[in-house]
Amino acid sequence: MPADQPTPSSGPPDAIKPGVIPPKDAAPAPIPPGAISVEPMNVPPIPLDPKAPATKQTPAPASASKSEPEIKDSYRELVETIVFVVVLVLMLKTFLAEAFVIPTGSMGDTLLGYHHKVTCRQCGRTEFFNASDEAEPKRGRRPIEVVECRCENCGYWNRISSAGQGGVP
Repeated sequence: MPADQPTPSSGPPDAIKPGVIPPKDAAPAPIPPGAISVEPMNVPPIPLDPKAPATKQTPAPASASKSEPEIKDSYRELVETIVFVVVLVLMLKTFLAEAFVIPTGSMGDTLLGYHHKVTCRQCGRTEFFNASDEAEPKRGRRPIEVVECRCENCGYWNRISSAGQGGVP
């Protein structure tokens, strides 16, 4: 191998070799742009004192209307506030919450849908079980009869008789 070519294991001349501690008075190697360094940045420290030094303030330009108080258009502000509140309420009502109140129990069965009202034979708890596929099957399908249901309280499987407790409303 010629003497003017570096060996494959040698790096740049200013690189620090592993296991070698550089002298303390040696200048640090320049850091290429975009490289990550553990050296602190050359920025002044941020003072922790809450009292900031007084900054030089420029005086405000003198105006001719300084003696007159500023007149605010209170009517316009009132209208803007009312419009903002109405829009905000409509947005919240439309996208977040819509309260439905049924004043009587007459619509309860309609909102609940087709169901069987079954009292568990083991624990006595009354529950509603979905019977929508039995009453109104999906297009092109046969009705699926609900013959038994599981009690959510005790786990007992109750048989539903067609002439028995409840049925389809």
